[in-house]
Amino acid sequence: MANLTHIALALVDTAMISRVSTEALAAAAVASSVNIAAGMLFGGWATAAQVIAARRFGEGRPADIGRLLDVSLLVGAGAGLMVLLALSIGAGPLLTAFGVSEAVRSEGVPYLRALACAAPLAGSTAMFRAVYAGMGETSAAMRMTFLVNAINIPLNYVLIFVAGWGLLGAGVGTAISIAAGCAYMGQFGWRRFRSTYELFRIGHLRQSRDTLLRLWTMGWPETAMLFLSYTNNVLVLRIVASLGTSVIAGMQVVTNIQQVIWTVIWALSTGVSIAVGHSLGTRDMGAVAPTERAGLLLMVAVPAVLLAPVLVAPSAILHLLTPDSAVVSEARGVLIILALQVPFMASSMTLAAVLRAAGDSKWIFYASTVSSYLVMVPLSWLLAIPLGWELAGVYVAGIAFFAARTGGSWWRYRQGKWRLAEI
Repeated sequence: MANLTHIALALVDTAMISRVSTEALAAAAVASSVNIAAGMLFGGWATAAQVIAARRFGEGRPADIGRLLDVSLLVGAGAGLMVLLALSIGAGPLLTAFGVSEAVRSEGVPYLRALACAAPLAGSTAMFRAVYAGMGETSAAMRMTFLVNAINIPLNYVLIFVAGWGLLGAGVGTAISIAAGCAYMGQFGWRRFRSTYELFRIGHLRQSRDTLLRLWTMGWPETAMLFLSYTNNVLVLRIVASLGTSVIAGMQVVTNIQQVIWTVIWALSTGVSIAVGHSLGTRDMGAVAPTERAGLLLMVAVPAVLLAPVLVAPSAILHLLTPDSAVVSEARGVLIILALQVPFMASSMTLAAVLRAAGDSKWIFYASTVSSYLVMVPLSWLLAIPLGWELAGVYVAGIAFFAARTGGSWWRYRQGKWRLAEI
């Protein structure tokens, strides 16, 4: 629910931005992809923190969880500060590299800089969410995203349309709402967990060497994987950018729908990682296989239910996101292909969740990176440009990417070493 609420915010933003202009929608697509890729510099550390928290929870070591959170917050804020500096300085050159029109670039640069201002707070929020989730407390993230939506949607409307800031207004509104969400997560931990888990102790930062080492061991492969995976998306978007503004905008609309599906699968895989992490911590190996099966079933069934109305009435739903018929036409043509990606997404993420719970983030990094750069990027170019499949070719390449990632993860899973791993 927390992740879907966040995606609902993205859908509303898309619907608002598309009413500004097609150029603004295309600029949002390019700038958002760059911002997300940069944000992966702290996403991997959050995944590592979540897995470690789940294992410590299963082992019954609450003080270690408190130390983990305090150190993780420092890492998340520091990584976010690096993102802020990089995007503030490099926004112009990065968007120019996409080869978009000057109208799209001029809309995108200030929007990207506004999003970058929230990066240190977004990094801290990611750490709060990760450690709380590892303890089994995921409802805080749900309430936080409800709060973010309650602030962001009306604020964006005012800044985009009433104040007349256009796309920049969406960026400023999003940054303000992220700050509010981070503040909520901090006060929740202070009120709920400060005593039990010994949170927010300055001494933890002076005794952080072991915790930093564990975060580094698990976090760098995860961070590299996420960064390279989203950089892969940026490269694919660069391929799509050569096909024209309407195609970029169409991809942005489909990406919003894809994010709904991916978010559900990611959230369920998080549940699998947490549950398997608890089981490995208590050495209850009999609970692992049922968790895997339940996760896989839900990762296929829930997206299928969510996609059904989009496939039945595509034009009606797509017109809610954009009034441009040319953009709707581009997006409509790839929805079936998107649906065919779901089983491969689900199998890939189920296997990755188990390996991640065992601390084997390096192999996930290897499988994802090879699948991205030897399958996704070259196949997207081949199908979209030389073969003339355009946007459909990109999504067919996505099926091949998830199939390759599933194969690599399955090979590692069958070796069985993850059952004996210590964190």
